[in-house]
Formats: sequence, C-alpha cells, structure tokens
Amino acid sequence: MNQPKTIYINEKWLAFSEKVKRRDGKCLQCNRGPGEVILQIHHNIYITEKAPWDYAISDCLTLCKGCHAKEHGLIEPDRGWSLLSIEDLGGLDGTCERKGCGAEIRYEHLTYHPNWGYLVVGSTCIEHLTQEDRLLSSNAIHLYKNISKFVHSSEWSRGTTQKGKKYISSTYKHHQIRIYGEELFHSFQLVLKEKGVRWHDFGRVIQAKGKSTLSVKELAYITLRGTLSDSAKEKKLLRNIYRALNNDT
Repeated sequence: MNQPKTIYINEKWLAFSEKVKRRDGKCLQCNRGPGEVILQIHHNIYITEKAPWDYAISDCLTLCKGCHAKEHGLIEPDRGWSLLSIEDLGGLDGTCERKGCGAEIRYEHLTYHPNWGYLVVGSTCIEHLTQEDRLLSSNAIHLYKNISKFVHSSEWSRGTTQKGKKYISSTYKHHQIRIYGEELFHSFQLVLKEKGVRWHDFGRVIQAKGKSTLSVKELAYITLRGTLSDSAKEKKLLRNIYRALNNDT
C-alpha cells in the first residue's frame, strides 16, 4: 500500500494500532513483548485507497520490527522455505548463501521462499530455514486470517423477520448469521441448521452496541466458529479473541 509515512502520525492510526497491540500483547511470530522489541502493526491484506485504520482488526497482526521487515521481504525470512533438492558436490566446493554464514559446503540444499526466491544453503542452515513454526501463536494467526477472509469475502443479503425487524445475513457451512440494527446500535443472532434438515435453531440475540458493522461481523463469525468447534483449545482461543475485540470501543 503506497501511503506516505506521515499518514501513520495520526490519532486514528494510533488508536487503531493500540487496539491490535492490546489484543495480541506481543509479536505473534517471535513471542517477544514490548519490553524487548518495538512492536508494529502488519496488514495481512491491502485495499486500494483504504486508510490504514479503516480495516477490520482481524486484518492485522502485531509483529516486532524485525519480523515485520521479514514479512515485507526486507530481511531474509527464517521460516516458510521449501526444500527443492539436495546435491552432493563430493567435497567442500560450494558456499552457503544464507546471510551471515558463507561456509564452505559439500551438500547444496536448494530452497525456495515465495517472498524471497531461491537460496542455496548447507546442512546446518537448512534446519533453520525449513523448521516448522511451533509457536502457539501460529494458531491465532491462522484464525485471524479466517476471520478476515469471512468479513471481506462473504456475501450479505437483506431480510425482514415476521415481526418486521430488518437484518442483514450471511451463511457459513449451512448456518446463518443475522445482524440487526444500525451502525453502533447492532445486535446479532446465530441461526444453526443441520445439513439436509429443514429445521433451524435460532440462538439468543447478542447485543453489540457501540460497534461498527465490520466489528459485529467479526464478533458474530467468531461466535459461530466457537459454537461449531469441537476443539477445547480452539474454543479457548476464540473466546480470548472475542473478549479482546469486544472490550475495544
């Protein structure tokens, strides 16, 4: 997103970025906190002409300055590489291309990263580049991306209840989310449906006053995911995300 740097010296951006930082509390890649690193906000998606603070909270992640630079390809990534091939040179005739290494190597490991390109490394450095990300926060990152995808990709239609109450609705895996009211005066409701069955289960109406329509879409989707999930860990993570988003005004 080609935005002038001065756009980030803005009260709206400062307020928005603080919400994201409060939600995460640390860098979601390296797990270091504000006392150890400088925390910044990374947008997972970019929409032309959209101000940086007009995104959904789930569109953004808290990253430290170093991890943020890696996401933008400014620093050699230390995760997300794929091993393509291994070649035995027969002797120490190769050179490891990983930044800061340069060791003579016998086995050339050809790796590829979608944001960086190709890199030939040795047997030691390959373990650093292709190791699986075991950070607990990787689950949170995955969920944020799912929330963001639903908010921006789902189709919403207008409807009216039998009592004349207007709403907008969207479906997710045969289930329906209904959002009632107007901007900052919303409530939402889950309408659950088993596949192949005509019967619907209408959940309780949940108040979401003071929230934008975008925020209510996030909260409703998180509630639905939590209702459908069979994983205790995922339910706990979703509750924490919901609480963090709901506490921000």
